[in-house]
This record gives sequence, C-alpha cells and structure tokens, in this order.
Amino acid sequence: MSLTLHTHRFSSNGQKAQLMLDILGLDYAVREVPFEAERADWHVAVNPMGGIPALVDGDFHLAESNTILRYLADREGRDDLYPRDPKERATIDWILDLWALVVRPTLFSYESAQYGIVLGLGAFAKDAAPEAEVQEKFDKAVPKLNQAMQVLDPVGPWACLGHHTIADIAATPVLHRLVHAPVDLSQVPRMQAWAEACLATPEWQALIPTCGVPQT
Repeated sequence: MSLTLHTHRFSSNGQKAQLMLDILGLDYAVREVPFEAERADWHVAVNPMGGIPALVDGDFHLAESNTILRYLADREGRDDLYPRDPKERATIDWILDLWALVVRPTLFSYESAQYGIVLGLGAFAKDAAPEAEVQEKFDKAVPKLNQAMQVLDPVGPWACLGHHTIADIAATPVLHRLVHAPVDLSQVPRMQAWAEACLATPEWQALIPTCGVPQT
C-alpha cells in the first residue's frame, strides 16, 4: 500500500481528503496526527508547516487539502471530478479558492464557538459556547455567505458543472457540521441545498461513523 494519509479524525480538511480517497476506491493507510501545537517529527518531515492533512504516495509527499484533491483526481484520471477543459477546471478552482479564502474565514467565529476551536489545539479543545451565542455568530456570517453562494450554479444542487466534483468534496465536512449545528441554515438557501446533496453521497455516509465526524 503506497498511500498514507496523515490526518486527524476531527479535522474537516483531513476528512475531505479521506472522502476523496474513498470516492476513488483507493487503498490507503491512515496515520493520525495529534492536534497539539507541537506536531510529531514524522509528520513535519512530510509537511514542514505541520498542517493537516498530508499525503504520502510512495516517495512523493504532498500537503494542503485542496491540492491533495486535485492531485488525486489527476492521478486517477477522474476528469468527471476535475475536468481537463480549462474553463471547467477554472470554475472548480474558483469555488475551491472561494471556499478557502472567503467561506471558511467567514465561518471561523461561528465554528470556534460551536466546536471549541483553539488555535494550535484544533477542534473540541474547549467547551462549545451557548447555543444562542453560536446562532448569533452564524447570523453575522449570513450576508457574506449568501454573497459567496452567488458564485455557485444557481440551478444546483452541486457547486458547478451540473454534477459532483472536487468542489463539492472539499465542502462536504463543513456542510455536514452546519446541518447538524444549532443554527438556522435556511437563511442561506443555496448552501442548504448544496449541503443536502453532498451529505447524501454514499461515501460520505459510510465515512461518518468510521472517522469520528461529529453529529452535533
């Protein structure tokens, strides 16, 4: 087995890389990286920045979750997940960048409250905030989220191109958390429809109980 994923079961970025491996039907090993600030030497040897996840493919090392999705799609020749057509590929890349640079930062205050995130320690490092506070922080994110969702295919439910792609895979773990959080996701209807489609995929449903994806 040449593929090894360095991840943590509660890392949404790690979960999307694991989801991609499962969708591709690849055999792989998992090496769990502790959330503590001082990452193990064996992990830093693969990813000097210490971030989660990282992928070991034989003697090739790769980090950054969206890059791992792109690499695996190309490695397996899955043009349906990441097309070769320049315009279609650029559309997916736009959404991946939007997710990483706009949506995730917009959600950070809410996620920190809901999942007890502490920088350097990761999720569940402290107790969740009261539900009213979590909803309040999500409410503040709603206008920016609705603005970002205008980039997605207005017909839906997938992010773009009318079918499931790595843009959807990248978002699935966080969309799962939103659906199961004490927030009113109907305030962002395009995101709610997107979440319903992504969470229904059989690979994600199979992954939930095996990787410790939180249900609340």
